[in-house]
Formats: sequence, structure tokens, C-alpha cells
Amino acid sequence: MKLLYAPLLAAVIACASTTARAESDTKQRPAEASFIQEFDNALAPMNFVKFCMNNVAECRADASARSLPPADAAMAMLRQVNMSVNQAIAPMRKPTDPIAANWTVAPAAGDCNDYAVTKRHQLIAMGWPQAALRLAVVRIDGGQGHLVLVARLSDGDVVLDNLSSSVRPWNALGYEWISMQSSTDPRFWVNIGDHGRQLREKRFAQVAGSSL
Repeated sequence: MKLLYAPLLAAVIACASTTARAESDTKQRPAEASFIQEFDNALAPMNFVKFCMNNVAECRADASARSLPPADAAMAMLRQVNMSVNQAIAPMRKPTDPIAANWTVAPAAGDCNDYAVTKRHQLIAMGWPQAALRLAVVRIDGGQGHLVLVARLSDGDVVLDNLSSSVRPWNALGYEWISMQSSTDPRFWVNIGDHGRQLREKRFAQVAGSSL
């Protein structure tokens, strides 16, 4: 199966160098839009493809029948991993060019990509189902690219982020959501959120226009 590439996104995930902010977890999640809406297939970030080539086990589809931990235990585990990884990795600005860039699991210092893949690695090692842990590309203030880890719980998607010490609902962050790993195969990505909706509407409009 062929990996999907996104050379344009390789330079987008530049990461913010800000350290985690101390914020309280949001106790109430909005009932509506608790899950990130997914659309068509997306091109995977080039640096992600390189990461998978160098770390095959991190991107291999897992066929085991794992289940989520109970709700209270799940959130406690997510908070612990988010906080411990944020504290263990010193923030460092790294190259974004695909030739020089490397995403690394558990480095002494790294950027948003390293935080996200490390959290995913640790949670899978703790028994979490791979399909519930998905890397996602977002844009933050000023349009800067940023990588986070999305954990899909039974009542909604929450985010582990090196810019926050809290685990928060995806729709409480104010980020622009761009793309995310597929739940069926971690090597593939999908367009998400308003970005994905706009791309689908544009494609439908183009198809309708060409059929006139």
C-alpha cells in the first residue's frame, strides 16, 4: 500500500516554541460536535512519511482487539502522559525541511512533532488502541503549522498538546483543523474540520461544473 505525500505541508508544521501553559481541564464538553468531522483522503505530511520510513513499527496498522480504558482511568492516563512528556522534552526549534528534519520519539529536546509522536508511542505501549490515537495538523495563531495528538474517547475527541499542560476537547482550542491520521490505517490521512468541508464542497462544485 502506497503512502500519501504532502510536500507542501512539510514546511507548514513549523511548531511553536512556547512551553506548555498551565490551564485547567475543561470539565464539560459541548454536546454538539464532540468528534472531529472527517472528509476525503489527504496527503500525509512529508516529514511524517520520513518518520514512518525510519520507524516502521510506529506506523504499522495494529489488528489487535484493544479497547479503551474506563472513562475516568482514560482521562487520568492522558493527563499523566501529556504532562510528563511536556516536562521531559525541552522545547527546541528544529528544521522543517524534509531533508534535515527528523521526528523523534522521546528526545531530550524537540519540537511539537516530537512531543506528539512520543505521547502516541507511550499510550500505545500502555495498551491504548492505535485507532484511538491520531496525529493531527492544525494551524494556530498567525497561521503557523502545529502537530498535536488527538485521543478519541467514547464521548468525544480530546487533545494532547505541548502548548498546554491540560487535556482539552478539540473544539475548545480555537485551532484551525487541517488533517489527521486515518483511524483505519495510521499511514494514511484525512482532511478534517472546516478545511475538509471546504475542500469537499469545492470538489463537488468542480464536478458539477464539468458535467454542464
